[in-house]
Amino acid sequence: MSITYKKQPLLSICIPTFNRGRFLRVMLQALLPQVVECQGQVEVWVLDNASDDETPDVLRDAAGLGPYQVIRQSQNVGSARNIVNGPSVLAKGEYSWVLGDHNLLRPGALRRVVQRLTEAPEFDVFYANFRCAAYPSQWPESANSGHDGEYSYLGNIEVTDGQTQHWHNLIQAQSALCTQNYVHIVRTKIWRNFWHKREFGADYTSTLTTYPHTVMIVNELFDAPAMVIAEPVITIFNGAQSWSNPRTRLKVYFTGLPGLIDLFKQRTLDPQKILQMRAIFCHIGLENVIREAIHSLGMKSACRVLIRESCCRGGLLLLILKVILQQSFPTISGASHRFWVHLRHPRSWYICNFRPARWLKNLLKIHLE
Repeated sequence: MSITYKKQPLLSICIPTFNRGRFLRVMLQALLPQVVECQGQVEVWVLDNASDDETPDVLRDAAGLGPYQVIRQSQNVGSARNIVNGPSVLAKGEYSWVLGDHNLLRPGALRRVVQRLTEAPEFDVFYANFRCAAYPSQWPESANSGHDGEYSYLGNIEVTDGQTQHWHNLIQAQSALCTQNYVHIVRTKIWRNFWHKREFGADYTSTLTTYPHTVMIVNELFDAPAMVIAEPVITIFNGAQSWSNPRTRLKVYFTGLPGLIDLFKQRTLDPQKILQMRAIFCHIGLENVIREAIHSLGMKSACRVLIRESCCRGGLLLLILKVILQQSFPTISGASHRFWVHLRHPRSWYICNFRPARWLKNLLKIHLE
């Protein structure tokens, strides 16, 4: 649908999509009627990355719901380039908001967002809280003018409504390190300035091509004040993400996440937060992702992928070997784990509980006192 705006929109909503017509249909049902209610303050761009599914039919059917514009790539340019193209090139609004095609606005949410943007024009970045539901069990078949159905948990329970002194205060391991596109509404000028003539490679080969939006904010707005909208405005659906397949998740955990944590460290984020992030994502989370890959791909295929993606990095290879041994020989690996724990706690050693050992300990204790 071609739209002519009489004045600059306040907000540009950019929706990158590729072969996900079944999600896009419901997402536009929730979004476009709310765009109509905002009376020209919001424009919508659908960024079609050369889809060959029912996406064109979905877009034709959505024409009667409200205004939107489509840019269709002639070939798949990769998700990072498709995402960046919207807010850095096409968007005409003062602010840009990148929403996924599985992100469903709640009823009346867009009006609340526009009101907040209008009330606080001095801020360059806004943080919008969200709800998390499960796909496919909680995914709706339709969402006319918004979706307010059941959900599993609140996206970020730690934020409070209003201003936070620095954007980096929002970075928490429990809320995915602020890596979500859909939580950030950023002044369009920031997008344009950061991405102007910037070169970057293929998807998931670096932190920049894994988290283009987060890297931009870290570089441009790390210490800037942010306005928080604590009441959730959208529902996202875990399991519906385009990057949730095992191979992509391995790339994210092997390359994107460690690089992002290093970037936070360079910007002098709280060292305790850095330690927590490494424990959650570079150890526990990474082990879980490796197990998922073995379960989904099979041991032989998973091993090939794991070794290729790890690029022969020693620490990663040792971790992969540990998980493979646990999966292949659960009894042996369980026993070796217990033995290792036992070695680390010498007071529990069996020999230390013999009577002569107890006499010796007591004698030493008396002597030292």
